[in-house]
Amino acid sequence: LSGKAQEMALVMEAQSLSERDIPDYVVPDGASKITFTRIPTLDEVPYPVKMEPNLVVEFYSR
Repeated sequence: LSGKAQEMALVMEAQSLSERDIPDYVVPDGASKITFTRIPTLDEVPYPVKMEPNLVVEFYSR
């Protein structure tokens, strides 16, 4: 995180939570740095909507 982002109230609150769901493809390297160990599949990423990349490609190919 950048210095400015670390000062945001929302970020500070999220970092202070002891219980956070951290996916297995993310490894925390301290309080403000993470490492992605691999690229997650679409099923593993917690999006609030159903992702359909084929429809996105179809839309932009017009």
